[in-house]
Order: sequence, then structure tokens, then C-alpha cells
Amino acid sequence: MIKYWILTFIIILSFGCNKNKIENDAKENFPVLSGKYLGQKEPGLIPEIFAPNIVSTGMSEINACFSPDFSEFYYSIVLPNRKFVIISMSYENDKWTEPEVAAFSGKYPDADPFITRDGKWLYFVSKRPVDSTKSEKADWDIWRVERINNQWKNPERLDNGINSEADDIYPTLSDKGTLYFSSGRDGKNNRDIFYSERTGDKFNSPIKLNDTINSRWEGDLFISPKEDYLIFKSYGREEGNGLFITFNENNQWSKPIRMGDEINMTGNELCPIVSPDGKYFFFSSPNTIKNSDESGILTYQKIKEEFIKSCKHPQMGKTDIYWVRSEIIEKYRNKL
Repeated sequence: MIKYWILTFIIILSFGCNKNKIENDAKENFPVLSGKYLGQKEPGLIPEIFAPNIVSTGMSEINACFSPDFSEFYYSIVLPNRKFVIISMSYENDKWTEPEVAAFSGKYPDADPFITRDGKWLYFVSKRPVDSTKSEKADWDIWRVERINNQWKNPERLDNGINSEADDIYPTLSDKGTLYFSSGRDGKNNRDIFYSERTGDKFNSPIKLNDTINSRWEGDLFISPKEDYLIFKSYGREEGNGLFITFNENNQWSKPIRMGDEINMTGNELCPIVSPDGKYFFFSSPNTIKNSDESGILTYQKIKEEFIKSCKHPQMGKTDIYWVRSEIIEKYRNKL
């Protein structure tokens, strides 16, 4: 597998740097990480960058998916060519392994990993071919891999009742197995949120959520285990863009509330998910840091002389992963 720390230097490699030296340096410099959340200091009610310079780097990272037993961690990176790849880390011998491309990913664009509560299935989206042509698809489909004997087996595409000829993205499942996802199947360059209840190992025909939720462009989403709240990304609403939350009261979804500025730092926040133990809310944001002299946003152009170093740093204008205590969600429930 291609080591993630090599992937972070794809741009550097294009300038002719020695690959073996970079790989050896990465192995030597990778820290020993022990503990449930990659050994990171846990945040409070103010979002903090997750695993800076390990997961959140100078690349563009999205998604944050722990296995239910916290023995695996998955996320996605967006490569410079806009290709997506799913990255994995494992807890072995009381420490976390280096990030590397997941066993089922790397050949075609893949993203949005989600593991079911029983740990049996990992759902994700992909543009991999669905026939013998071996041609990459133009649109995203929802796939899944089953864990058998502690290994992920061959990916399988969900049937056409779930997947369409448009983008079908961001699968998330409740404890009872109901699948929620976003789809562009209605056309007009739009996306809406659908759900599909499960019968056995199959999913029923998708049902579109009502106009209380699907009023504009609705994308990345997370359904709570009990289906009592839904967090999603939306564009074009009067309140602004970013992450919104709605609560299920007596089988009726409440009017979505835009999450506050502590979450929506830029209005381009995405990829919401809550850790399996319910303690932390993860999301992604392109929030940037400023120069110490506060003369403006720190960009690659302003630090050309340190370009190589900049590839390691988070908050460089690309997307990083943040986390915050999940109690922050209750603040919005109290606004109903």
C-alpha cells in the first residue's frame, strides 16, 4: 500500500525529490500514538483541529470515521488532481499505525466512509466502474464492504434502487439500519436527502425527506443512532451556508437550525459525524490561520520559500478535520 505520508508529498515528488528518502524520513518521524482517539488531547466545547500534522495536514482532509471498538480510524483526502482516496489507521500493539491507503481504496475515487454500529459493514462512495469496461464513472455511487474474519472483503455496489444515474453520496445509518444519503437524482444541479428502511439485508425504495429539510441544496449528512436528530450541509438558505441540524419530534422533523459560528467558521463546513461513543462531534472546515502580523490569510503564495514545510501544516486554506464535545448539539435542541 502507498503510505499516506508519501501521498502528502505528491506535489514535492513532482519536483524530483528522492522517494526513498521521503519514505524513510516519514517512518522515522511518525510519532507513537496511544489511546482511544489517536492519543489526542480531547477538546471541550470549542472546536479544535483533530490530530494536527498527523491527520489534518497541508493536504485536504475530510470525513472522520472510527470503528465501534475504536480499533480503526478512516478518513478521506482530496489529492491535488481532485481524486479522492480513503485512508486507514489501526490500533495495534497499543499504538496507532501510520496512515495508509485503505485496502479497498486507491485505484478509483473513493470517499465518505461510515461503519455500522455492529462493525460488520463499511459504507462508502466511489466512482469505480460497475461493468466490464473498467471505465471510471462520472457520478458517485454508494458501495459497501463486509467484515469477515476481521478483514474487509470485496466491495459491493448497492442496487439501483439506492443508486441512480446522478450522484448518490454520504451514506449514514441509524442503529436500526435505516440508510440516509444525499442524491442528485431529481436533477437541476441539486441534491436532496433520502432515506431507505432495511428489510433483511436489502433496502427498500428510497423516500425523499419533506420540504422542511429539502428546501435548497442538501449534501453531507449524519443521522443520529436513534434517528432523533440529523445534521447536514446546505447551501442557499436565508440563514447562510454551512452545517444545519434538525430534530425529530413525534415523527416530525423540526425546522433546520444553522449551527453557530463556532461550527460554521467559514460557511463551507462539511462532513458531520459523531463518534461511536457519542462523545465527540467531528466535521471538516477550510478555516485558515493568519500571519502573526495579522496582515492576511496565510497562503502558499506567501510562503513559497517554505513550500515543502507548508505541505505538513493544517489550516493552510484546504480542508482540515475538527472535533468538539457532542454536548454542543444539545444547545441547538434547546432552541426549539
